[in-house]
Amino acid sequence: MGVRDVTGDEMTSDPQHGPVPEASALEALESTVRFRPRGTMLSLPEQIADGICSAILSGEYQPGERIREIPLATAYRVSRGPIREALRLLEQEGLVTFSPRRGAQVTELSIDEVEQLFDIRAALSSLAARNAAQNVKPTELQQLRSLVAEMQRCAATGGDAIQYTALSSQCGQIIAGAAQNPRLLILLKSLWRQTLRYAQLGLHSVERRQESVRLWARLVQAIEQGDAALAGEINADTIRLSKEAVVRLLRAQVGGKDGTGRSDRPVA
Repeated sequence: MGVRDVTGDEMTSDPQHGPVPEASALEALESTVRFRPRGTMLSLPEQIADGICSAILSGEYQPGERIREIPLATAYRVSRGPIREALRLLEQEGLVTFSPRRGAQVTELSIDEVEQLFDIRAALSSLAARNAAQNVKPTELQQLRSLVAEMQRCAATGGDAIQYTALSSQCGQIIAGAAQNPRLLILLKSLWRQTLRYAQLGLHSVERRQESVRLWARLVQAIEQGDAALAGEINADTIRLSKEAVVRLLRAQVGGKDGTGRSDRPVA
């Protein structure tokens, strides 16, 4: 999703002065990463935060990379004030951290922190699935069936991890919405934003995507049958398997760099 100014015009910028992702399957995640549902009015800082958030999730900003205010203010054609407010919003979401000397930078998580976020997400996703099995509407079930069918095609034809993650995130959002618990949806959206780039990593292989879509198909079936306990169990398993795949890859990356495999060090 490209950086846009407040008029909605697509912006371009030098890679050194405010990264801008190309249009891709990540556009399907807009409703997941937005601070407010589509169609609602966003404040200027929220609009900017959405754009920066998308750049972080697409990998245009790397973990630990500084986010410079002046280039962003130029790209968005605003003063630095709204940029600072946007960065503070992202700090609240755990995507950005501030340090006295470096200012704003993309949050770097240790492997332990990644595991903790996935564990929390698994518990809350399980609750969402249990509630959805009791409250889901026919239109939501139809959306879930259609998305799972698309995920099956994506997994069978070797579609990329970004495309697959976009589809699975939409499924997760529909289930969370069907739970009819607005506070739970807010918490899950925050966790999606914090773990999305790691979820993509965990779905890097065709085998992992095929394993994942089998669980999604079972999950939708359990919700359709009103089996709350089974739906909660399957959704937690889906997140757990994703976490295990991510952690294996992260430990391999860290071990490959220094041979220690330590879990308390920040990882990309």
